[in-house]
Amino acid sequence: MQAQRERQMDEYERMAYEAMMNRQAQHAKKAKMDDLFRRPSDSISDKTKLAQMKEKTHDANAWLSRLSTGRKE
Repeated sequence: MQAQRERQMDEYERMAYEAMMNRQAQHAKKAKMDDLFRRPSDSISDKTKLAQMKEKTHDANAWLSRLSTGRKE
């Protein structure tokens, strides 16, 4: 399912690039590819990654707080 979605997004990018080239050939003003198509970001996975990073940071801080700098004699 994800691979099919990626192929579709790649096809949209190719179509946007082709449209940009056609427009550029017809007009003096240069168009940007982002004006025609912008690939949507996968915000769900971004939020999941952020939550995992926060949890790892919290665990690392908890582990570091247990360490002491004094020597045992």
